[in-house]
Amino acid sequence: MARVVRVRSVDEAEDVNAEADKDAEADERTFAPDVEAIAKGGLAKALPEVDARLTLAMRGESAGAQSDTDADALTAKRAASTAEDQAVDIVACLKQCGDLRGYGGARLVPRRDYALSELKLNGIEAEKLLSPTESTISGLRDLISRAMVVLVGGWVFAAHPSGSQVTGLLVTGGGALAIDQVAFAGGLEALVLDTLAQATSSSYRSRLQLHEAAHFLVAYLMGILPKGYTLSSIDAYNEYGALNVQAGCAFCDGAFQREVARGKIGSGSLGRFSCVALAGISMEYVAYGFAEGGVADVRQLDGMLRALAFSQKKSDSEVRWAVLNTISILRRHEGTVRKLSERMAAGASVGECIRLIEDNLIEDV
Repeated sequence: MARVVRVRSVDEAEDVNAEADKDAEADERTFAPDVEAIAKGGLAKALPEVDARLTLAMRGESAGAQSDTDADALTAKRAASTAEDQAVDIVACLKQCGDLRGYGGARLVPRRDYALSELKLNGIEAEKLLSPTESTISGLRDLISRAMVVLVGGWVFAAHPSGSQVTGLLVTGGGALAIDQVAFAGGLEALVLDTLAQATSSSYRSRLQLHEAAHFLVAYLMGILPKGYTLSSIDAYNEYGALNVQAGCAFCDGAFQREVARGKIGSGSLGRFSCVALAGISMEYVAYGFAEGGVADVRQLDGMLRALAFSQKKSDSEVRWAVLNTISILRRHEGTVRKLSERMAAGASVGECIRLIEDNLIEDV
């Protein structure tokens, strides 16, 4: 008879990720006098200062989305980068002063190779998580396609157009789709479909809000400061003025980007990136038992692992650990994610969202 080995569940794990321990025990940082002065005012005074700097940082994000070469845009990006660094320093100083317990305080699953059987023992079916269906959007796309066929067929039947007129219509339509794909990375189509889905499906809106709230929460608890967020394609367009920018959370990830530029990404940074990337689909799985959105998130993580020349085995190991770690965090903080999604839907600032998270933290972060 085969020996049955019981794998301890995530909630019973006592060990903490060594990388997290190293970060937590790092020497205290020294901050600029103005940053320390702001942090000493406590959360009530410091978080509005963080919001002011993050607003400036998001303006730089908007300028960068519109142009990477315009002189004014480059100036705005430099100012935004400085403001972003200041916001991160203020939050880090608040953490160091003991005013923020949750920032970077998440208990992590020990880092090692996990088998699919271990995920299942922790109530995770990877096949329902890592293959998002996007059924709402794909259903609308199919519906619109069928409607266009009916309209064109009705026009041909009623107006009896010439062959050149039919050809011209088809060429025009195909050309518009091609321009959208080439110039805007499909942004115009995404805006139309997302706007229709938001208007016709309350479940789609709720799922999207939970998805983005999970990105926000996991990033914060893993020590990455959210910079801002949008919950719809039309909001993203209004925020950035560009069709090729998707809705979602933006993060103060300058340190990670500098590691990417050097071509040397530490395991701690990669782990944080992986968990934040998978947070949205993980929350959908926790809430609904499967993931519908988040195809772009999975592709982004897959692209990063490919760029790092990870073998399939190493990539699988990274993803399984990130899935286990992220779902563990979200299960502990599911109530907070739901409250956060409601506040984000109401347009709360990043500082207000941070205050909500801190006010609702459980003892086991």
